[in-house]
Amino acid sequence: NGCGYTVFFGKDYVGEGDYTLGHNLAKMMLYTLAESDDVPAAVIFMNSGVKLPVENDQVVEHLKALQEKGSEILVCGTCLKFFGIADNLKIGTVSNMYDISERMHLADKVITL
Repeated sequence: NGCGYTVFFGKDYVGEGDYTLGHNLAKMMLYTLAESDDVPAAVIFMNSGVKLPVENDQVVEHLKALQEKGSEILVCGTCLKFFGIADNLKIGTVSNMYDISERMHLADKVITL
């Protein structure tokens, strides 16, 4: 029996094309999710996606709102270390591949952005 849906950010932008547009779309998506009545069970950040909860205060605010509504925020620790930003994480739980893959497995669906 699954538990809702999970949103996966494998990069710090959405879609392909212009990076600035894609980065703004990522922020807008997180804002829209935070405003929703049906929030994801988890929001997962890997690879350059981990920059979002570190480098963008707007994103941090959206993630705080999601967390208050019950979303779990998981951030890849290996990825944070790779980019040298592990000490700067502002929100979320530093996580590992085991926990991240388990959350994906438990979800009814995973939306990859």
